[in-house]
Amino acid sequence: MKLSFRISASALCVSMLILLSCGRDATEGDIDYDLSAFDVIDLSDVEPERVSPPEMMLGIPFDMCMVSDSIFAFQDDRAQKQLWLLNVNSGKFANILYRGNGPKECLGVSNTWADDGYLFVGGVRDRKILKIAIDPDTLGSDVTCLGEIPVDFLKAVTLSDSSLIYAPFTELEIRFLSARMDGTTTDTLGRLPYDRLSEGLVPKNSMFQMQIALSPDKRHMVSSNLSWNITEIYALPEGDVTVLNGPIKINSKIVSVSIPLGTIYPQEPSWRMFIGVKACNDGFAQGFVGRELKTDEDYEKYPETILFFDWNGNPTKMVKLGREMFDFTIDFASMTLYALTKEPEPMLVKYTIPVSYDEIMGK
Repeated sequence: MKLSFRISASALCVSMLILLSCGRDATEGDIDYDLSAFDVIDLSDVEPERVSPPEMMLGIPFDMCMVSDSIFAFQDDRAQKQLWLLNVNSGKFANILYRGNGPKECLGVSNTWADDGYLFVGGVRDRKILKIAIDPDTLGSDVTCLGEIPVDFLKAVTLSDSSLIYAPFTELEIRFLSARMDGTTTDTLGRLPYDRLSEGLVPKNSMFQMQIALSPDKRHMVSSNLSWNITEIYALPEGDVTVLNGPIKINSKIVSVSIPLGTIYPQEPSWRMFIGVKACNDGFAQGFVGRELKTDEDYEKYPETILFFDWNGNPTKMVKLGREMFDFTIDFASMTLYALTKEPEPMLVKYTIPVSYDEIMGK
């Protein structure tokens, strides 16, 4: 099910059939915020520098991951293999990771993440966790399977080669599980909301489509909802959660609809809220759309704005790009923003963020 990160029109149509998101009203301890809480950095008049070479023909790239300060990886459904690798310094690129059942393959990719110079991949349907070593000069790759999770999952991140956090795609009323690589559960994290469900419905994680990011020091994780105005911040290893409600208010419910093949659980009305989330040790950034899905044009809308927060949930900065992007990542050491832009053609570009790291994090 290649729906988890890519939010194309077709993906959102399918998401209406299986409901890939959740919602909640503010409860005690939650933080409400709106766009007025951010200091604005407007880059809409800045022409970004193209990074990907013209001969690197991209389709709809998404799920971008910065493996090192020079190596980037991202998915592209229209490529022959599942992942692109790009050395942003040399311009060299490679297409890697075949679809298949082999020990160095997976049937699909749920999400990617990086740790200590390695690229990690969560496998769709085969439940694999892959670790990929990349040669920065040749972009040659060596794939190792760390294990297979015993249940289907939506997203995952590794805490080490032997432990991870994942969102199970099951009937369990559980948001995240902390587990060993063999699937042995060590803890549960988070809570599932009931208040946006129509009466009688029980929340399932399959209703909660999200993107997640782990801080490099592994002390925090953020879960960013694709269709709802909810962001969850987890303090690790304790698992304490802070829920942010914003930056806009919506009035949607999860409903139950009977069809000939069974029951579907759409969000009514449907929204596109956040696409893309990246973390550093002092906070995180997420791409904001905030658009109700009424027309075909709405379904093709991607973020033009990135919101920054510290790990206490305080809004800090808002970066406006003035152009849509499929995804983004940030080199916080150099304050360089990399974006997979949509127009005039799909490509990777970069911006210099004109403030310091301390400023972007609100220090």
